[in-house]
Amino acid sequence: MNEQQINEGSEKLIKKLRRELAFTRIMCLVTSLLILALLAGGGYVLRQVNGIMGQVQPVLDQAAAVDVENVNDTLRQVKRSLEDVDLAQVAEMMEQAVETLEEVDIEALNEAISGLDTQELSRTMANLNDAVESLKRVESSLNRIFGKRSV
Repeated sequence: MNEQQINEGSEKLIKKLRRELAFTRIMCLVTSLLILALLAGGGYVLRQVNGIMGQVQPVLDQAAAVDVENVNDTLRQVKRSLEDVDLAQVAEMMEQAVETLEEVDIEALNEAISGLDTQELSRTMANLNDAVESLKRVESSLNRIFGKRSV
């Protein structure tokens, strides 16, 4: 082999290596851009997650504060209470209540209420309250005189 052939072979090899180097640089650039895009997306997602956690944290705190054993005990007591309920008796009581309500004369009740003088009734109640207060004061005074404690 002569020197010219070696130079031509070297030049071909250098051209090939330059093409591969250019391809590698392009791939590095594309990979770098993808990594930057992923980092930016990760930052956005992290910011969104922090915002959501800020909103969810009070709910989590309240859920953590719930006394589950106390709730379970209460539910067990309610279950036991419901097991002891006689539905036939409840239904019978409801029927009696309906019958009683059906017997009420609504018109007579309305007439009785409509005839009331509410101002006079209010004055009478105020006078009655004043009288009760006076009696309580007299009782308290008598108890103090005779050494008794009021209950």
